[in-house]
Amino acid sequence: MAVSITIQNYLKDLNVRYVPLEHEHTETSSMTAEVAHVPGSRLVKAVVIKDQTKYMMALLPASHHLRLKELAELLGREVELASEEEFSALFTDCDKGAVPALGFAYGLEVVVEDSLNKNDDLFFEGGDHETLVHMEARTFENLVSSSIHGHFSHHDKHPENRSGFRYEHS
Repeated sequence: MAVSITIQNYLKDLNVRYVPLEHEHTETSSMTAEVAHVPGSRLVKAVVIKDQTKYMMALLPASHHLRLKELAELLGREVELASEEEFSALFTDCDKGAVPALGFAYGLEVVVEDSLNKNDDLFFEGGDHETLVHMEARTFENLVSSSIHGHFSHHDKHPENRSGFRYEHS
């Protein structure tokens, strides 16, 4: 599939330069980082969350896990994880579970973790499980500059955990 049409068009319309990076098929962000030889701190993981009225996207390093309580405090409202079944219809040009980290392209509000690297290049899912989008961190930050920024994740201290996603309620 490569990079989703929505992401391609979004970046083209904004005249943003990026490079697609192909890798072996993976199912989790930690596996993607490993097979693509990308540090987890530079791979942006997109997590779809919801409140009582809408879906949103939380962006954090793949090496971190989401803290729902801290995210709710940052947003000033309760949020919970959305299931793949719930949000799949939002990403019709993407493989199931391969959510690109540009929620604005899909009409979603975006929340960005402060610990995302702002100095090096960043990578994120392109819309399938075999392609990453590679761009300068400064460019990515410009794309998400109007988002809410804050601290709502913690570094995953358990590198043996290959689930690709962890969150804590407290």
